[in-house]
Amino acid sequence: MESSSEDVSVGTFDSARVSAGGLGFAGELEKACEPKAHHPGRLDDGSATTFSACSIGRVEIVEAAGRPLTVTTGGRAILGQVTALVQVRGTASIHQADRTAILSAGDLCLVRGSRPLTLEQDAYFESILVSVPEKEIVGRFPLWRAALLTPIDSGSGVPAVFRDAVLSLKRWCGSLGDAGSEGLADAIVDLMGAVICCAVPINSDCIQRSFHHQDRIKTFARLNLGNPELSVELIAEAVGLSPRQIHRLFANEDMSLMRWVWVQRLEQCYRELIRDTSARRTISEIAYAWGFNDQAHFSRTFRKHYGVSPRSLRRRSEQPSASLS
Repeated sequence: MESSSEDVSVGTFDSARVSAGGLGFAGELEKACEPKAHHPGRLDDGSATTFSACSIGRVEIVEAAGRPLTVTTGGRAILGQVTALVQVRGTASIHQADRTAILSAGDLCLVRGSRPLTLEQDAYFESILVSVPEKEIVGRFPLWRAALLTPIDSGSGVPAVFRDAVLSLKRWCGSLGDAGSEGLADAIVDLMGAVICCAVPINSDCIQRSFHHQDRIKTFARLNLGNPELSVELIAEAVGLSPRQIHRLFANEDMSLMRWVWVQRLEQCYRELIRDTSARRTISEIAYAWGFNDQAHFSRTFRKHYGVSPRSLRRRSEQPSASLS
């Protein structure tokens, strides 16, 4: 892809500009772009390294250009983020864990800001970084990990749309204001998800199919929470998938399927215990009704999860003025 000065508008480094210090990966790049930053082994050709950043809702867009540099991060970002690096000019190498991506002008790739990485810009470069909260990617695009550290050509198709959208947003960021910023942030997250589907070597409907299977699995599990024999194997047989497929579908979720089942059971027990109509049922009866087969174990796990024992919660619910929050 040919790049030109009209493609990217990069401001000179100015400490008064929006800082990316909270972004981890982008924050370290900001430090590396400071005028006084020294990079051992690099010849200074006199060209200035420039940096600018802006926020669009919960999305951060960072732009950097200039002399060769190396950035190494410890992956200690305050908030986990997924970052798309668009290489507009020059060649970049990104090393993370045991993987390496070599980017030429026109390529982009996705990295995790919460993991250590090394970025090397080997010549005069221009790059744009788009960072979104990792939890949004994890929650909506189950196969996102497979797309990490994969060079993606942004010369056509969905990656080109993503690149053009990023360039446009960067160009007009200063005039956007707060109105509509979250809607634009939603669009960027959606486009990044579309890029993930392009990068993962399976059918383009991967996200829809994954969510469809997850919904079927959770629906069956909810209807059978009271069955103490509920297991991944039983669920797999009921929905026509293998246990391995189910484990893979939930590999990038906040919790495994069976832990999710456990939490759902506890929540149902909590609701039962605070209902006046349940006062006639013993705590054991409620626990057994929702799939627990050991009252002592139920009481321990309930206290650990909610910070209060089932018995104390019931007593508190019997007092009208008590707070259950």
